[in-house]
Parts: sequence; C-alpha cells; structure tokens
Amino acid sequence: MNVAYQVTGVDVESGDLHDSASEGAVRRRCKAGELMKRLLRWFGIALGSLAAFGIIAYAVVYVLSERVLRRTYQVPAVAISIPTDPALITEGRRLATIRGCFGGCHGKQAEGVVMFDEPMIGRVVAPNLAAAVRKYSDAELVGIIRNGVRPGGRSMMVMPAEAFVGLTDEDLGRIIAFLKSLPAVAGPDPSVSLGPLGRIGVAIGKFKTVAQLIAETVPPPVATSEEAAYGRYLARTTCSPCHGTSLGGDSNPDFTSPSLRVVAAYSPESFAQLLRTGVALGERKLDTMGPLARNNLSHFTDAEIAALYSYLHAMPEAAHN
Repeated sequence: MNVAYQVTGVDVESGDLHDSASEGAVRRRCKAGELMKRLLRWFGIALGSLAAFGIIAYAVVYVLSERVLRRTYQVPAVAISIPTDPALITEGRRLATIRGCFGGCHGKQAEGVVMFDEPMIGRVVAPNLAAAVRKYSDAELVGIIRNGVRPGGRSMMVMPAEAFVGLTDEDLGRIIAFLKSLPAVAGPDPSVSLGPLGRIGVAIGKFKTVAQLIAETVPPPVATSEEAAYGRYLARTTCSPCHGTSLGGDSNPDFTSPSLRVVAAYSPESFAQLLRTGVALGERKLDTMGPLARNNLSHFTDAEIAALYSYLHAMPEAAHN
C-alpha cells in the first residue's frame, strides 16, 4: 500500500507539472498571437496611411499640373499671305524640310508619328500635318506654329514654337502653302498624355508648355554684319530646338547638345561638311546630328550655310536658356 501510494503520488505530481507547462505554453502562444495581430494591425494602418498619402499627393500634383495645362493665353490673330505659285510652294517644301516639319518630327510624309512613349513620363504623338492644315484656318495655323497656342487659348506641349516664333511672314506663308498642298494621308491621332512623372514635371516646372518656353526665351547674341544677321535668323529658327534659343547648348531626356560656339573650331569647308553629312571634326560620325544633317539640314543652300558660318563662327558667348 505504501509503495502504491508513493507511485500514485508521483503520478499525480507529474501530471500537475505537465498541466502547468501546457498552460504556460498556451499563454505564450496567445501572447505571441496577440503581438502578431497588433503588428499586423499597425502594419496595415501604416500601409493604408501611405496609400492615402500617395493618393492625396498625386491628386495635388494632378490639380497643379492641370492648372498649368489649362491656362489660356491671348494670341492676336495675324493674317499673312499664303502663296499659290508652284515655285513658292516648292520653296515651302524646302523650308519645311530644313525645320523638320516634313521628313522629321511629323514623319516622312508629315503623316504624324509617335515621338515619345514612356508610360511613367508620357506619350506624345505628333499630329498629321496634312490633316491639321485642313482643320484650322490660316490665322489659326499661324497662332499654332508661331505661338504654340491652339484655338481657344490653351498652349501646346512638345512643339518648337520658341524657334518658329521668329519666322518671317514670307517663310511661314510658304511653309503653310506647302503643307496645304499635301495629299490626305492616314496617320495616328495626335495626343499628349502625361504619366505620373510627367505630371510631377509639369507641376514643378521641369516640363514646360510651349507658351511658357516662349515667355522664357533667351535670344541668341546680336549679329555684327548683314550676312551674320541672316545667319542668326537661320540659326534661331532651325538650330534652337536642339541647341536652345540662345544657341548656348541644351539638354533633354534624349541627348545633351553643345553650345554652337563650337563652330569657331571649324573651317568653312568642314562646317559645310557637318551640315551636309553630319560628319564632325576628326571625321566623327554623330548619332543625333548625322541623320538630321543628311535628311534635313543638307537642304540649306550654299549661301545659307555661308551666312550661318559667318554668324556662328564669330558668335560671342551666349546667355543661358
């Protein structure tokens, strides 16, 4: 009886110990579970707060960028003569080609092309010019090309009106006459749609509307002779989209361009070769300038190249854009 009682006592005491250990483990698991739930709850609150902050921040950016994009500008209606003479229309084709309206930014036949497509930044489709000239009046076309402002007053985006604002009535009239002579051709619908980064850029002033760029234009240095003055006109209305309105160099997401004071290192012959073939000093073949020179700038006449050289070779240091 005594042995049995002792065994029974040990068994009872052992059972009590097991029960206590189990209860402790359960309590620890409960505490761990509560801690995990609390952490998950706080994580969810933090994540929700970040999401809410992101939505609010983007809403603010959207409103600020829309305020810039919807701003209207007053542009006086200007009537210019649009020639109908075949020789002047042909000259308009040459002028449009040099400045990239034809065989450049708007496609080989001005049919319109996708210029840029990065979802986070935006998508830019250059318009079909053969269709655009049939949609707008001559005065509206002048306002769009020279001032970058649509009928209704809103500014355009991604158009070098800061260069074309300096075009003479004669040259602009010939360009429009040529564009009006183009046959209808199929092409994509024009559009500019901005992604999140694009809207941020507009909101903070990194990306500007055409009207803003024109307002901030820094003109190139004054010419010192009649020939150089003509060269300044050609450079301002042709070279400034890539090299800045001051011709002092510029940068964009695609490339960085030098100041055109580099022409001081060129001879008249090597400068002519650069414009006609895109081959720079040292027989360097330039990725951006090469196709532009062969397709567009090669249409400059010898006299125009001489005028450009006269101005750029002696051009003083330009102010910054």
